[in-house]
Amino acid sequence: MTHVVRSVKPLATSPIKSGQPLGAILAAMGLENCIPLVHGAQGCSAFAKVFFIQHFHEPIPLQSTAMEPITTIMGADNNVSAALQTLCERNTPRIIVLLSTGLSEAQGSDLSRAVALFRESHPKHRQVGILTVSTPDFYGSMENGYAALLESLVQQWVPAAPPAGIRNKRVNLFLSHMFTPGDQELIRSYVEAFGLQPVMVPDLTQSLDGYLATGDYSSLTQGGTPFRLMEQLGQSAASFVIGVSLQRVAALLEPRSRGECIRMPHVMTLQQMDEFILQLHRISGREVPSWIERQRGQLLDAMIDCHGALQGSRLAMAAEADLLRAWVDFAQSQGMAVGSVVAPVNQPGLAALPVETVTLGDLEDLSDLLSDNPADMIFANSHAAGLSARLDIPLIRTGFPIYDRLGEFRRTRQGYAGMRDTLFELGNVMEYRRHHQPVYHSPLKQDFSLVPAEQDSGL
Repeated sequence: MTHVVRSVKPLATSPIKSGQPLGAILAAMGLENCIPLVHGAQGCSAFAKVFFIQHFHEPIPLQSTAMEPITTIMGADNNVSAALQTLCERNTPRIIVLLSTGLSEAQGSDLSRAVALFRESHPKHRQVGILTVSTPDFYGSMENGYAALLESLVQQWVPAAPPAGIRNKRVNLFLSHMFTPGDQELIRSYVEAFGLQPVMVPDLTQSLDGYLATGDYSSLTQGGTPFRLMEQLGQSAASFVIGVSLQRVAALLEPRSRGECIRMPHVMTLQQMDEFILQLHRISGREVPSWIERQRGQLLDAMIDCHGALQGSRLAMAAEADLLRAWVDFAQSQGMAVGSVVAPVNQPGLAALPVETVTLGDLEDLSDLLSDNPADMIFANSHAAGLSARLDIPLIRTGFPIYDRLGEFRRTRQGYAGMRDTLFELGNVMEYRRHHQPVYHSPLKQDFSLVPAEQDSGL
């Protein structure tokens, strides 16, 4: 079992943590015709929007209840009601995700009560689905906020009693925050290849995939999971819940669904990906398509090609629990050694990591660990760029935010194709690190440029 060590510092000096509201907002981006409403100060939503725009380079629909000192003390239910009314009348959303912040949680806001009062006073907006999520900044991180939204979605929108019928071709996909839009698109293609109908929750493949729409700017999400499909999640033949952080989502969904629930930590190793494909083969009754077998063969060839470059490489990682689990399993399956590991907060997935020690801390703690246990590569978000440059260690950017590279939000890591491309990326990094060293010149080497021309010609 992994030994989790807490940092003794009284504060984080170089944090890698992102707050819970960012995780809930990211998940909300994958719901159709949705707009997230942050119940907090204006700075809470502005801070989140800056991070998302830097990471995705896309406009982010996001609103705030704009709490200020008086409403913080006297109560801000009127702010919630006014914000909901304004959004319903001006933007005509299908879904509004109302999420709390550290400010509103400390103030004691009851979001469910505020929504009930709004429903009572504004019955004409009853067709708008309002999802309430508790996401205080002072607890957990982005991973927790993302999972919290999916848990609330199952509790509030999926009927408690399983429906009478079952849709034999429909498969639910609950994907963790570690899946990029590129990852989600690849996983969707695997499911569709077996003749199944995937319902991805959330679905970022159209809302944050870097697509330039032809119409005018929309104040709502474009693409995403439709509301009617989320109400029918209990009718699907099976549900894949991929990500250790989503285990409670699976526990909530099982009694509400007639289909089976399949839990997986990730699909970033050959073993886990084979299990995923075999489950699809079993559910659909169809043979594995030839293009999937070809992708698997390409991955095996890449493993052989990159073995010499990656074998024995030492890695250091700073990320959240789901990402750490996927990367650690992937690295160890390819013969790489995982040394220093840092997580922002204590999460359930950390205890099952196949490493000796995980430190709860920040990038300064990672720097201290690297001084005693050097590494060949660092896996972290863009905040670690300075550390990478100072220690002259290549940085493999992963997680959130990544603001100093273009297209990273679409990079594929999961699945056969994602693993193949990742192996080539890491292999090239190690090849460059090992073979592109300056040529060594001995100080004892004779300098023939100083010999006279007559002597050199033998005259």
